[in-house]
Amino acid sequence: MAGVAGSLLAGAGVAAVFVSKNQVGSATLVVIGALFLLMAVSGRTIESVRIGDWEFTMAELRRQAAEQARSGLTDQAQATLSVLRKINPDSDRDPEVHAVEISVFENRVVEAVEAARAEGEQTERHLGAGLGEPLAVLVAQPGGLRVGVFAAYALDASGHIAETSSDSFARRAREVDCVAFLFVNGTLHQEDLDRLVEGIQRDGGQPVGIETWESTARPAPLRPAIDRLLARVRDAQDGTATIPRQ
Repeated sequence: MAGVAGSLLAGAGVAAVFVSKNQVGSATLVVIGALFLLMAVSGRTIESVRIGDWEFTMAELRRQAAEQARSGLTDQAQATLSVLRKINPDSDRDPEVHAVEISVFENRVVEAVEAARAEGEQTERHLGAGLGEPLAVLVAQPGGLRVGVFAAYALDASGHIAETSSDSFARRAREVDCVAFLFVNGTLHQEDLDRLVEGIQRDGGQPVGIETWESTARPAPLRPAIDRLLARVRDAQDGTATIPRQ
């Protein structure tokens, strides 16, 4: 129980840092931490509590997490989501929380593409990308080969996407100015992901690779997967017969 208490109190401290505009004091942190502990022990969910002139609400935490994710404060948004889950484990079924999780995932993918860039290479961010358009593009050297990177996820907790959406996605992707694509998978079921890959690669379409992340807190580096894709592209350009790799 001491470990649980410590993690919950740490979460309270994180939340207070993010709402510093409300001038939360150390005494407030103790009270909030105690409430978190009470909820963990009793199993009860408290939607709001007023301390002086400051009201602490779950809705405010959700709003802050969304704002942090939109502002690129990914670590803070992820920490706020962690606090929400500690307060209410059922929050994962909240559509607003799921939307923030998607934003955090997309941010992590873009950060990973930036981290994968070698000297002399460039990255393009397409944060307003539409259906079938990559979230980011790595322009690799030599040759300026463009590798588009998608963040693969379901729009709800089902883990699935409609087959019609998959078909539209694949058609649009095949028109994008990229020599290959990489799907970074978070929540999408394998069968749906396979359908997307097959749709893009059908009849000589661009090669596609897959990198699956177990957690956005510790995302895997993307460079090895990008290099495997580039090898497939260059082998095809050289006319070398290869076995597709993902």
